[in-house]
Amino acid sequence: MRLLAERTGLRGGMSAAMARRGFHPVYDRGQLLIDLAVAQILGGEAISDFQGLRHLTPVIGPVPSTPTVWRALSEVGPVQLSRVNAAVTSFRRHWWGLLAARPQGFPWLKVAGRELSGVTVVDLDASIVFAASDKENAQPTYKGGIGFCPNLATCDNTDDMLAIDPRPGGATSNCAADNIALLDLAVSRLPGRYRRRVLVRLDGAGFSHELLSHIAAGGNTKGRGWEFSVGWSCTDRETDAIEALPKGAWTAGIDQNGELVEDTFVADLTGLLDLGSWHKKIPDLRIIVRDEPLHPRYRKRATEREKQLGRRYQLIAINTRVGQIAWLDARHRSHVHVENDVKQAKNLGLDRWPSRQWSINVAWTQIVALAANLLACFRHLALPAGKLRDAAPKLLRYRLLHLPARLTRGQRKRWLHLREDWPWTNDVINSWQAVRALAAPT
Repeated sequence: MRLLAERTGLRGGMSAAMARRGFHPVYDRGQLLIDLAVAQILGGEAISDFQGLRHLTPVIGPVPSTPTVWRALSEVGPVQLSRVNAAVTSFRRHWWGLLAARPQGFPWLKVAGRELSGVTVVDLDASIVFAASDKENAQPTYKGGIGFCPNLATCDNTDDMLAIDPRPGGATSNCAADNIALLDLAVSRLPGRYRRRVLVRLDGAGFSHELLSHIAAGGNTKGRGWEFSVGWSCTDRETDAIEALPKGAWTAGIDQNGELVEDTFVADLTGLLDLGSWHKKIPDLRIIVRDEPLHPRYRKRATEREKQLGRRYQLIAINTRVGQIAWLDARHRSHVHVENDVKQAKNLGLDRWPSRQWSINVAWTQIVALAANLLACFRHLALPAGKLRDAAPKLLRYRLLHLPARLTRGQRKRWLHLREDWPWTNDVINSWQAVRALAAPT
């Protein structure tokens, strides 16, 4: 991971971001923050776990003490955060360029056998992090309990963490200002060519009129063609419209592989709803409904009419003009991928805010995003497509990162002795060689 950060220019960018005139620390602050991200990838759960890197001292040199790591985080103010995120954006531009230059090209999202070529898919989601009430800005959350409510933006093409907005616990998931700010920040961190055609997906909890208008307007920037796919509430008005749909309006639903889903149907509900005020701002607004059997796990949240019918209705709002209804529904349902990205971020440290001070916790969340970015880069550039690339951090640690090996010196060289009978030794060697072969930024 350290070599990957070095080869892609991330370490140099981070060091420049943390540099201060007249301040010459013993431990380079940019490298320290990268090492903290590496410790999170390795499974560290607290800042003191940084000391777990000491066993690598013969390779990486002296490791700073825990108080030094705390001081480094306290030095990350708004100016440093802006520079750090600029360095990460430059890093993303480089490794996304390497992805696009491969024979298979950039990983455009595929839904039911159809590739969304040229479309960058951005998923928004809010999550709850529970914490002790004595931490600054830890407040009662909309799901109960005390903690924080960070807002996250991810890219489904690369499973890359574009932005984490650390918010107090009292924040809500449908705050239009917060979601618009997060989306604009996430898009600003995309390489320029990937900002023109963007599909923004979020569930119904993040729904707001202002956000949809902002997306439909391309972020108020000319030359952009942005689309949204967002959950829409199913009230009595929508249920009445669903019951008024003729049988011929329904078509069979499909899954991500394009296969028909048993006893599941979709239809366009737009013409049966009064959307006059909506169409003044978003002329292309459409509402699609999905009708499927009511699963027992959703029964508590179902309406009385859904319980009586034994059916579950899910609605989405889109501004996409073309495409089969079943495919558009399947495209939205792949938004579930964001749950894995949020789960990974929590595994990397988003679920454990270390300090009572808000400023240090804000810095910590950005290191979590850095760790997620570095891990996404490693997956795509150092691992072959398949189960290992898609594996959760826990499995990657077991197979690749926590190795049974010995480090020795001889012939004026340093040697790493891997066990020949370790099932994933070849995967370790191949990933190492893939990282060493990466072209450095120009």
